[in-house]
Amino acid sequence: MKTAIPLIVLLLVVMAALVFYSCAYQVEEGKQVIVTQFGKPVAEVESAGLHFKQPFVQEVSYLEKRLLPWDGAPESLQTKDKKRIGVDVWARWRIVEPMMFFVKVRTEQRGQKILDDLVDSTVRDVVARHNLIDVVRKSNDELIYETRELDRAPADKVVGNGRDDVEEEILRGVDLKEYGMELVKVRIKRVNYVASVREAVYERMISERLRIAKLFDSEAQEEKNRILGQTRKELDRIEGEMEQKSAEVRGEADAKVIQLTADAYSRSPEFYEFLRRLEVFKKTLSGDTRLILSTEGDLFRMLKEPGEPASAPAALSGTSP
Repeated sequence: MKTAIPLIVLLLVVMAALVFYSCAYQVEEGKQVIVTQFGKPVAEVESAGLHFKQPFVQEVSYLEKRLLPWDGAPESLQTKDKKRIGVDVWARWRIVEPMMFFVKVRTEQRGQKILDDLVDSTVRDVVARHNLIDVVRKSNDELIYETRELDRAPADKVVGNGRDDVEEEILRGVDLKEYGMELVKVRIKRVNYVASVREAVYERMISERLRIAKLFDSEAQEEKNRILGQTRKELDRIEGEMEQKSAEVRGEADAKVIQLTADAYSRSPEFYEFLRRLEVFKKTLSGDTRLILSTEGDLFRMLKEPGEPASAPAALSGTSP
């Protein structure tokens, strides 16, 4: 009897442990539990901690309470302006009605399959209602160009929608309430151009750069003309001032020469009269010059009698070649 009592106690402890293990369960943070009885859901538990269930007849199924990722496969779609592009979309979803989700979907893997069908079809419909630029652009804000040259095209600034609007439209278009699920966020991860669209994009980029180059050329020519005009104006001003100053200097010099000549004539008029006569001889008798002189002329008298002074400066007026 003494040896049987410890064995009975040990057996009772083991049975109690088994019963406690079969009826107790723990819910972690970020998890939620569906309690089923013979496969039928009977309760849902969303609070974390230690909980209990009926042993052996009830089971627990754990579901994620946090956001779950969904990454769709890239698809080739056509936009409203007939551009063929490849769109890659990712999303975040969560289980908001665990009981409904467990009844209609059961597992997260099946929830991913439902998202594959609903999100892909919605993305296809939304992209088909928008132009290519709506899908490519980040938002529908006014375009901010990297250069002020591109900013001069007002027609390019008017855009109806942006990628944020397209993503919001996709998010509103996917209804998961009947499955106990909620789509929290949808983002377009990547947009790839097919060969024909890529070529059109490259041509547009080239045309924009050529337009910028032409704008630079026209601005450079305009700046060149402005600088040349300003330089020409400055040169004309400097030349005018120079000519004015030169005229003033020449006038002052001529006045000085006239004054000095007058002073010299007044001091020795006979000497300067003689110099003038020599100048006349120099200009008159240069080269093969032939003269017919009157015997009464002053020039003939100077040749005839070089030592005799002339009577007056006016005597040269009677000289005839």
